[in-house]
Amino acid sequence: MFQKKEKYLCNAAEYSLLFQPSGEILACHYNRGYILGNYPQNTIDDVWNGEKRKNLTKKIRKGNFPKTCEFCKRAIKNGFYNKSGINKYQYITPGQSGYPSSMEFQLDNICNLECIMCSGEYSALIRKNREKGTPYISPYDENFVYQIKKYIHYLKQASFTGGEPFLIEIYYQIWDLIQILNPNLQIYVSTNGTILNDRVKKYLDKLNFNFTISIDSMQKENYENIRKNAILEKTIENINFFIRYAKAKNLNINIKSVVTPFNYKDIPEVLVFCNNNQINFIPKTILIPSFGNFSFSSELIIEDATKTFEEIFKIKNPTSQTENNNYSRFKEILNEIKEIKKLRKENLEKYKNQSIQKLKKEFLKKMISQKRLISNYSKTDLKEMIQKLINSINDEVALKKSLISFLSVPSEIIASEFNRKDFNKLIERFRQCSNL
Repeated sequence: MFQKKEKYLCNAAEYSLLFQPSGEILACHYNRGYILGNYPQNTIDDVWNGEKRKNLTKKIRKGNFPKTCEFCKRAIKNGFYNKSGINKYQYITPGQSGYPSSMEFQLDNICNLECIMCSGEYSALIRKNREKGTPYISPYDENFVYQIKKYIHYLKQASFTGGEPFLIEIYYQIWDLIQILNPNLQIYVSTNGTILNDRVKKYLDKLNFNFTISIDSMQKENYENIRKNAILEKTIENINFFIRYAKAKNLNINIKSVVTPFNYKDIPEVLVFCNNNQINFIPKTILIPSFGNFSFSSELIIEDATKTFEEIFKIKNPTSQTENNNYSRFKEILNEIKEIKKLRKENLEKYKNQSIQKLKKEFLKKMISQKRLISNYSKTDLKEMIQKLINSINDEVALKKSLISFLSVPSEIIASEFNRKDFNKLIERFRQCSNL
Protein backbone atom coordinates (compact mmCIF):
# COMPACT_ATOMS: atom_id res chain seq x y z
CA MET A 1 0.00 0.00 0.00
CA PHE A 2 1.21 3.49 -0.87
CA GLN A 3 1.69 6.10 1.81
CA LYS A 4 -1.57 7.73 2.89
CA LYS A 5 -0.13 11.17 3.63
CA GLU A 6 -2.45 13.80 2.21
CA LYS A 7 0.26 15.40 0.08
CA TYR A 8 0.74 12.05 -1.69
CA LEU A 9 -2.92 11.73 -2.69
CA CYS A 10 -3.13 12.24 -6.44
CA ASN A 11 -5.80 14.48 -7.98
CA ALA A 12 -5.46 13.28 -11.57
CA ALA A 13 -8.07 10.50 -11.70
CA GLU A 14 -10.70 12.47 -9.80
CA TYR A 15 -10.50 15.76 -11.66
CA SER A 16 -8.72 15.27 -14.99
CA LEU A 17 -8.73 13.50 -18.37
CA LEU A 18 -5.84 13.05 -20.81
CA PHE A 19 -6.41 12.45 -24.54
CA GLN A 20 -3.58 10.57 -26.28
CA PRO A 21 -2.70 10.67 -30.02
CA SER A 22 -3.80 7.02 -30.37
CA GLY A 23 -7.29 7.85 -29.10
CA GLU A 24 -6.61 6.36 -25.68
CA ILE A 25 -8.04 8.34 -22.79
CA LEU A 26 -6.10 8.22 -19.53
CA ALA A 27 -6.16 9.88 -16.13
CA CYS A 28 -2.60 11.20 -16.46
CA HIS A 29 0.69 11.04 -18.38
CA TYR A 30 2.24 8.60 -15.89
CA ASN A 31 -0.38 5.87 -15.47
CA ARG A 32 -0.28 4.56 -19.05
CA GLY A 33 -1.34 1.06 -18.09
CA TYR A 34 -4.81 2.10 -16.88
CA ILE A 35 -6.84 3.02 -19.98
CA LEU A 36 -10.17 4.63 -19.22
CA GLY A 37 -11.46 4.40 -22.78
CA ASN A 38 -10.76 5.02 -26.45
CA TYR A 39 -11.97 7.70 -28.80
CA PRO A 40 -14.01 7.46 -31.03
CA GLN A 41 -15.23 4.06 -29.76
CA ASN A 42 -16.15 5.70 -26.45
CA THR A 43 -17.64 9.14 -25.98
CA ILE A 44 -16.15 11.54 -23.47
CA ASP A 45 -19.31 11.15 -21.38
CA ASP A 46 -18.84 7.35 -21.40
CA VAL A 47 -15.30 7.68 -20.09
CA TRP A 48 -15.90 10.40 -17.51
CA ASN A 49 -18.92 8.65 -16.04
CA GLY A 50 -17.54 5.13 -16.51
CA GLU A 51 -16.79 2.53 -13.87
CA LYS A 52 -13.07 2.37 -14.69
CA ARG A 53 -12.50 5.99 -13.73
CA LYS A 54 -14.74 5.71 -10.68
CA ASN A 55 -12.89 2.61 -9.45
CA LEU A 56 -9.50 4.29 -9.92
CA THR A 57 -10.70 7.34 -8.01
CA LYS A 58 -11.99 5.22 -5.11
CA LYS A 59 -8.66 3.41 -4.77
CA ILE A 60 -6.62 6.59 -4.78
CA ARG A 61 -8.89 8.31 -2.26
CA LYS A 62 -8.07 5.47 0.17
CA GLY A 63 -4.35 5.67 -0.57
CA ASN A 64 -4.47 2.29 -2.31
CA PHE A 65 -2.67 3.28 -5.47
CA PRO A 66 -3.00 0.62 -8.18
CA LYS A 67 0.01 -1.20 -9.59
CA THR A 68 -0.13 0.94 -12.72
CA CYS A 69 0.86 3.94 -10.55
CA GLU A 70 4.27 2.32 -10.00
CA PHE A 71 6.22 5.19 -11.62
CA CYS A 72 5.06 7.72 -9.03
CA LYS A 73 5.44 5.28 -6.15
CA ARG A 74 9.07 4.66 -7.06
CA ALA A 75 9.81 8.35 -7.66
CA ILE A 76 8.55 9.35 -4.20
CA LYS A 77 10.15 6.36 -2.50
CA ASN A 78 13.51 7.43 -3.95
CA GLY A 79 13.03 11.05 -2.89
CA PHE A 80 12.19 12.47 -6.33
CA TYR A 81 8.87 14.11 -5.48
CA ASN A 82 9.27 16.87 -8.11
CA LYS A 83 9.58 14.19 -10.79
CA SER A 84 6.43 12.37 -9.76
CA GLY A 85 3.08 12.85 -11.44
CA ILE A 86 1.54 13.55 -8.05
CA ASN A 87 3.52 16.80 -7.93
CA LYS A 88 2.33 17.72 -11.43
CA TYR A 89 -1.34 17.17 -10.58
CA GLN A 90 -1.43 18.50 -7.02
CA TYR A 91 -2.59 21.91 -8.23
CA ILE A 92 -5.79 20.57 -9.80
CA THR A 93 -8.79 21.52 -7.70
CA PRO A 94 -12.33 20.10 -7.78
CA GLY A 95 -14.59 21.06 -10.64
CA GLN A 96 -18.28 21.91 -10.59
CA SER A 97 -21.32 19.66 -10.86
CA GLY A 98 -19.27 16.50 -11.28
CA TYR A 99 -17.35 17.73 -14.33
CA PRO A 100 -13.57 17.54 -14.75
CA SER A 101 -11.67 20.68 -13.84
CA SER A 102 -8.71 19.79 -16.07
CA MET A 103 -8.28 18.33 -19.54
CA GLU A 104 -4.98 17.51 -21.24
CA PHE A 105 -4.86 17.38 -25.02
CA GLN A 106 -2.10 15.46 -26.79
CA LEU A 107 -4.02 14.97 -30.01
CA ASP A 108 -1.40 14.88 -32.77
CA ASN A 109 2.33 14.60 -33.53
CA ILE A 110 2.63 17.47 -36.02
CA CYS A 111 5.97 19.17 -35.33
CA ASN A 112 8.54 21.27 -37.19
CA LEU A 113 11.56 19.81 -35.37
CA GLU A 114 13.38 16.46 -35.43
CA CYS A 115 15.01 16.49 -32.00
CA ILE A 116 17.65 13.80 -31.62
CA MET A 117 16.17 12.38 -28.40
CA CYS A 118 12.61 12.40 -29.72
CA SER A 119 10.67 9.87 -31.83
CA GLY A 120 7.92 9.68 -34.40
CA GLU A 121 5.42 9.40 -31.58
CA TYR A 122 5.88 13.14 -31.00
CA SER A 123 7.14 14.37 -34.39
CA ALA A 124 5.60 13.61 -37.78
CA LEU A 125 8.86 14.69 -39.43
CA ILE A 126 10.84 12.11 -37.45
CA ARG A 127 8.24 9.49 -38.30
CA LYS A 128 8.67 10.34 -42.00
CA ASN A 129 12.39 11.10 -42.32
CA ARG A 130 14.17 9.10 -39.63
CA GLU A 131 11.88 6.16 -38.92
CA LYS A 132 10.60 5.86 -42.52
CA GLY A 133 7.28 4.78 -41.04
CA THR A 134 3.71 5.23 -42.13
CA PRO A 135 2.17 8.43 -40.73
CA TYR A 136 0.18 8.28 -37.52
CA ILE A 137 -3.39 9.35 -38.17
CA SER A 138 -5.06 11.27 -35.35
CA PRO A 139 -8.62 10.04 -34.65
CA TYR A 140 -9.75 13.40 -33.29
CA ASP A 141 -12.28 15.22 -35.45
CA GLU A 142 -15.11 17.75 -35.50
CA ASN A 143 -17.25 15.43 -33.40
CA PHE A 144 -14.57 15.40 -30.70
CA VAL A 145 -14.59 19.21 -30.62
CA TYR A 146 -18.38 19.09 -30.37
CA GLN A 147 -18.24 16.63 -27.48
CA ILE A 148 -15.85 18.70 -25.36
CA LYS A 149 -17.95 21.84 -25.84
CA LYS A 150 -20.16 20.97 -22.84
CA TYR A 151 -17.08 20.47 -20.64
CA ILE A 152 -15.20 23.68 -21.42
CA HIS A 153 -17.39 25.91 -19.26
CA TYR A 154 -16.48 23.88 -16.15
CA LEU A 155 -12.72 23.61 -16.77
CA LYS A 156 -10.21 25.46 -14.61
CA GLN A 157 -7.23 24.52 -16.73
CA ALA A 158 -6.53 22.92 -20.10
CA SER A 159 -3.13 21.65 -21.26
CA PHE A 160 -1.91 21.25 -24.83
CA THR A 161 1.12 19.25 -25.91
CA GLY A 162 2.21 17.69 -29.18
CA GLY A 163 4.06 17.62 -31.45
CA GLU A 164 4.20 21.37 -31.49
CA PRO A 165 0.86 22.76 -30.23
CA PHE A 166 0.99 25.94 -32.31
CA LEU A 167 1.07 23.81 -35.49
CA ILE A 168 -1.89 21.57 -34.58
CA GLU A 169 -5.01 22.94 -36.24
CA ILE A 170 -7.60 21.29 -33.99
CA TYR A 171 -6.16 23.17 -31.01
CA TYR A 172 -7.16 26.47 -32.58
CA GLN A 173 -10.74 25.15 -32.84
CA ILE A 174 -10.66 24.30 -29.13
CA TRP A 175 -9.16 27.71 -28.28
CA ASP A 176 -11.98 29.35 -30.26
CA LEU A 177 -14.48 27.54 -28.04
CA ILE A 178 -12.58 28.56 -24.92
CA GLN A 179 -12.66 32.19 -26.03
CA ILE A 180 -16.45 32.04 -26.26
CA LEU A 181 -17.30 29.76 -23.32
CA ASN A 182 -14.54 30.23 -20.74
CA PRO A 183 -12.18 33.08 -21.70
CA ASN A 184 -10.54 33.25 -18.25
CA LEU A 185 -9.51 29.59 -18.39
CA GLN A 186 -5.86 28.88 -17.60
CA ILE A 187 -4.27 27.34 -20.71
CA TYR A 188 -0.97 25.46 -20.42
CA VAL A 189 1.10 24.87 -23.56
CA SER A 190 4.25 22.75 -23.87
CA THR A 191 6.10 24.17 -26.86
CA ASN A 192 9.53 24.03 -28.46
CA GLY A 193 9.46 27.84 -28.58
CA THR A 194 10.09 28.14 -32.32
CA ILE A 195 6.60 29.14 -33.48
CA LEU A 196 5.53 32.74 -32.86
CA ASN A 197 3.57 34.53 -35.58
CA ASP A 198 0.65 36.95 -35.87
CA ARG A 199 -1.91 34.17 -35.55
CA VAL A 200 -0.34 32.90 -32.32
CA LYS A 201 -0.08 36.42 -30.91
CA LYS A 202 -3.77 37.00 -31.66
CA TYR A 203 -4.72 34.04 -29.45
CA LEU A 204 -2.21 35.06 -26.77
CA ASP A 205 -3.89 38.47 -26.54
CA LYS A 206 -7.36 36.99 -26.10
CA LEU A 207 -6.60 34.07 -23.76
CA ASN A 208 -4.38 33.16 -20.80
CA PHE A 209 -1.46 31.03 -21.95
CA ASN A 210 1.03 29.57 -19.49
CA PHE A 211 4.15 28.08 -21.07
CA THR A 212 6.57 25.22 -20.67
CA ILE A 213 9.29 25.79 -23.26
CA SER A 214 11.85 23.12 -24.15
CA ILE A 215 15.43 24.26 -24.56
CA ASP A 216 18.38 22.03 -23.72
CA SER A 217 21.35 24.34 -24.27
CA MET A 218 22.20 28.02 -24.68
CA GLN A 219 25.14 27.07 -26.90
CA LYS A 220 24.20 27.53 -30.55
CA GLU A 221 25.93 24.50 -32.04
CA ASN A 222 24.79 22.10 -29.35
CA TYR A 223 21.23 23.44 -29.25
CA GLU A 224 20.82 23.23 -33.03
CA ASN A 225 22.33 19.74 -33.14
CA ILE A 226 19.86 18.59 -30.49
CA ARG A 227 16.81 20.52 -31.75
CA LYS A 228 17.21 19.83 -35.46
CA ASN A 229 15.61 22.54 -37.69
CA ALA A 230 15.62 25.14 -34.88
CA ILE A 231 17.73 28.32 -34.77
CA LEU A 232 18.93 29.34 -31.31
CA GLU A 233 18.75 33.10 -31.82
CA LYS A 234 15.13 32.90 -33.00
CA THR A 235 14.14 30.60 -30.13
CA ILE A 236 15.74 32.92 -27.55
CA GLU A 237 13.95 35.88 -29.14
CA ASN A 238 10.64 34.03 -28.86
CA ILE A 239 11.33 32.94 -25.29
CA ASN A 240 12.00 36.55 -24.27
CA PHE A 241 8.65 37.51 -25.85
CA PHE A 242 6.89 34.73 -23.93
CA ILE A 243 8.58 35.86 -20.69
CA ARG A 244 7.37 39.44 -21.17
CA TYR A 245 3.90 38.18 -22.06
CA ALA A 246 3.66 35.92 -19.00
CA LYS A 247 4.87 38.59 -16.60
CA ALA A 248 2.52 41.21 -18.05
CA LYS A 249 -0.49 38.92 -17.55
CA ASN A 250 0.80 37.35 -14.30
CA LEU A 251 0.99 33.88 -15.86
CA ASN A 252 3.48 31.04 -15.41
CA ILE A 253 6.43 30.15 -17.58
CA ASN A 254 8.75 27.15 -17.27
CA ILE A 255 11.89 26.10 -19.08
CA LYS A 256 12.25 22.34 -19.51
CA SER A 257 15.59 20.72 -20.34
CA VAL A 258 16.22 17.10 -21.19
CA VAL A 259 19.52 16.28 -19.49
CA THR A 260 21.59 13.86 -21.58
CA PRO A 261 25.26 12.94 -22.06
CA PHE A 262 25.28 15.42 -24.96
CA ASN A 263 24.29 18.56 -23.07
CA TYR A 264 24.81 18.09 -19.33
CA LYS A 265 27.69 20.59 -19.36
CA ASP A 266 25.31 23.23 -20.74
CA ILE A 267 22.57 22.68 -18.16
CA PRO A 268 24.02 25.01 -15.46
CA GLU A 269 23.84 27.89 -17.95
CA VAL A 270 20.15 27.14 -18.57
CA LEU A 271 19.59 27.14 -14.80
CA VAL A 272 21.28 30.56 -14.49
CA PHE A 273 19.09 31.90 -17.34
CA CYS A 274 15.99 30.75 -15.49
CA ASN A 275 17.16 32.24 -12.19
CA ASN A 276 18.05 35.56 -13.82
CA ASN A 277 14.57 35.76 -15.36
CA GLN A 278 12.79 34.40 -12.27
CA ILE A 279 11.17 31.56 -14.18
CA ASN A 280 10.81 27.89 -13.28
CA PHE A 281 13.44 25.37 -14.36
CA ILE A 282 12.33 21.78 -15.00
CA PRO A 283 15.20 19.36 -15.78
CA LYS A 284 14.41 15.82 -16.95
CA THR A 285 16.58 12.75 -17.37
CA ILE A 286 16.12 9.71 -19.60
CA LEU A 287 16.36 6.48 -17.64
CA ILE A 288 15.64 3.91 -20.33
CA PRO A 289 18.53 3.37 -22.77
CA SER A 290 17.38 4.98 -25.99
CA PHE A 291 18.28 5.50 -29.61
CA GLY A 292 21.45 7.59 -29.77
CA ASN A 293 22.55 6.69 -26.22
CA PHE A 294 20.74 9.51 -24.41
CA SER A 295 20.62 7.81 -21.02
CA PHE A 296 23.46 8.05 -18.53
CA SER A 297 25.06 4.68 -19.24
CA SER A 298 28.75 5.61 -19.34
CA GLU A 299 30.61 5.51 -16.03
CA LEU A 300 32.89 8.39 -17.07
CA ILE A 301 29.98 10.59 -18.13
CA ILE A 302 28.12 9.87 -14.89
CA GLU A 303 31.21 10.88 -12.89
CA ASP A 304 31.73 14.07 -14.90
CA ALA A 305 28.04 15.05 -14.77
CA THR A 306 28.05 14.58 -11.00
CA LYS A 307 31.08 16.86 -10.62
CA THR A 308 29.61 19.44 -13.02
CA PHE A 309 26.34 19.64 -11.10
CA GLU A 310 27.94 19.57 -7.66
CA GLU A 311 29.91 22.71 -8.57
CA ILE A 312 26.62 24.60 -8.88
CA PHE A 313 25.77 23.94 -5.25
CA LYS A 314 29.08 25.31 -4.07
CA ILE A 315 28.16 28.76 -5.37
CA LYS A 316 24.36 28.74 -5.10
CA ASN A 317 22.87 31.79 -3.48
CA PRO A 318 19.10 31.81 -4.00
CA THR A 319 17.37 35.16 -3.55
CA SER A 320 13.77 34.10 -4.23
CA GLN A 321 11.36 31.21 -3.84
CA THR A 322 11.60 30.57 -7.59
CA GLU A 323 15.36 30.11 -7.33
CA ASN A 324 14.95 27.88 -4.28
CA ASN A 325 12.51 25.70 -6.23
CA ASN A 326 14.88 25.59 -9.21
CA TYR A 327 17.76 24.43 -7.03
CA SER A 328 15.49 21.83 -5.45
CA ARG A 329 14.64 20.35 -8.86
CA PHE A 330 18.27 20.57 -9.92
CA LYS A 331 19.32 18.74 -6.75
CA GLU A 332 16.90 15.93 -7.58
CA ILE A 333 18.55 15.53 -11.00
CA LEU A 334 21.96 15.31 -9.33
CA ASN A 335 20.66 12.70 -6.88
CA GLU A 336 18.99 10.80 -9.70
CA ILE A 337 22.24 10.58 -11.65
CA LYS A 338 23.95 9.31 -8.50
CA GLU A 339 21.18 6.71 -8.15
CA ILE A 340 21.73 5.66 -11.78
CA LYS A 341 25.43 5.18 -11.00
CA LYS A 342 24.61 3.06 -7.96
CA LEU A 343 22.09 0.86 -9.79
CA ARG A 344 24.44 0.44 -12.74
CA LYS A 345 27.25 -0.75 -10.49
CA GLU A 346 25.00 -3.13 -8.56
CA ASN A 347 23.55 -4.69 -11.70
CA LEU A 348 26.88 -5.08 -13.45
CA GLU A 349 28.13 -7.00 -10.43
CA LYS A 350 24.93 -9.04 -10.29
CA TYR A 351 24.70 -10.01 -13.95
CA LYS A 352 28.19 -9.87 -15.48
CA ASN A 353 29.03 -13.53 -14.76
CA GLN A 354 25.62 -14.95 -15.64
CA SER A 355 25.16 -16.99 -18.79
CA ILE A 356 23.22 -15.59 -21.71
CA GLN A 357 20.49 -18.19 -21.17
CA LYS A 358 20.07 -17.20 -17.55
CA LEU A 359 19.90 -13.51 -18.50
CA LYS A 360 17.18 -14.29 -21.05
CA LYS A 361 15.14 -16.12 -18.43
CA GLU A 362 15.72 -13.32 -15.92
CA PHE A 363 14.51 -10.69 -18.37
CA LEU A 364 11.46 -12.72 -19.38
CA LYS A 365 10.60 -13.30 -15.72
CA LYS A 366 11.03 -9.63 -14.89
CA MET A 367 8.69 -8.44 -17.64
CA ILE A 368 6.04 -11.14 -17.13
CA SER A 369 5.95 -10.15 -13.46
CA GLN A 370 4.96 -6.67 -14.65
CA LYS A 371 2.01 -7.90 -16.72
CA ARG A 372 -0.32 -6.00 -14.39
CA LEU A 373 1.27 -2.78 -15.68
CA ILE A 374 0.88 -3.73 -19.34
CA SER A 375 -2.80 -3.68 -20.10
CA ASN A 376 -2.60 -3.66 -23.89
CA TYR A 377 -1.47 -7.28 -24.38
CA SER A 378 -2.35 -10.76 -23.21
CA LYS A 379 0.28 -12.76 -21.33
CA THR A 380 0.85 -14.92 -24.42
CA ASP A 381 1.29 -11.89 -26.67
CA LEU A 382 3.65 -10.30 -24.14
CA LYS A 383 5.83 -13.42 -24.06
CA GLU A 384 6.00 -13.43 -27.85
CA MET A 385 6.98 -9.76 -27.93
CA ILE A 386 9.70 -10.24 -25.33
CA GLN A 387 11.06 -13.17 -27.33
CA LYS A 388 11.01 -11.04 -30.47
CA LEU A 389 12.93 -8.36 -28.59
CA ILE A 390 15.58 -10.90 -27.56
CA ASN A 391 15.76 -12.36 -31.08
CA SER A 392 16.41 -8.93 -32.58
CA ILE A 393 20.12 -9.32 -31.66
CA ASN A 394 22.03 -12.32 -33.04
CA ASP A 395 25.45 -11.70 -31.49
CA GLU A 396 25.62 -13.09 -27.94
CA VAL A 397 28.08 -10.46 -26.66
CA ALA A 398 25.87 -7.66 -27.93
CA LEU A 399 22.73 -9.37 -26.62
CA LYS A 400 24.27 -9.73 -23.16
CA LYS A 401 25.00 -5.98 -23.05
CA SER A 402 21.43 -5.15 -24.04
CA LEU A 403 19.92 -7.57 -21.54
CA ILE A 404 22.01 -6.20 -18.67
CA SER A 405 21.09 -2.63 -19.65
CA PHE A 406 17.37 -3.39 -19.71
CA LEU A 407 17.57 -5.41 -16.50
CA SER A 408 19.09 -2.30 -14.89
CA VAL A 409 16.05 -0.17 -15.76
CA PRO A 410 13.03 -0.12 -13.39
CA SER A 411 10.41 -2.54 -14.68
CA GLU A 412 7.61 0.02 -14.72
CA ILE A 413 9.54 2.21 -17.15
CA ILE A 414 9.94 -0.61 -19.69
CA ALA A 415 6.31 -1.57 -19.09
CA SER A 416 5.37 2.00 -19.98
CA GLU A 417 7.20 1.61 -23.28
CA PHE A 418 5.14 -1.50 -24.08
CA ASN A 419 2.00 0.51 -23.38
CA ARG A 420 3.00 3.11 -25.96
CA LYS A 421 2.31 0.51 -28.67
CA ASP A 422 5.39 1.45 -30.72
CA PHE A 423 7.17 -1.86 -30.47
CA ASN A 424 9.63 -1.08 -33.27
CA LYS A 425 10.92 1.85 -31.25
CA LEU A 426 11.43 -0.41 -28.24
CA ILE A 427 13.34 -2.90 -30.41
CA GLU A 428 15.57 -0.07 -31.65
CA ARG A 429 16.27 1.01 -28.09
CA PHE A 430 17.06 -2.54 -27.07
CA ARG A 431 19.46 -2.98 -30.00
CA GLN A 432 21.12 0.35 -29.29
CA CYS A 433 22.07 -0.88 -25.81
CA SER A 434 24.49 -3.35 -27.35
CA ASN A 435 26.72 -0.36 -28.20
CA LEU A 436 26.88 0.97 -24.66
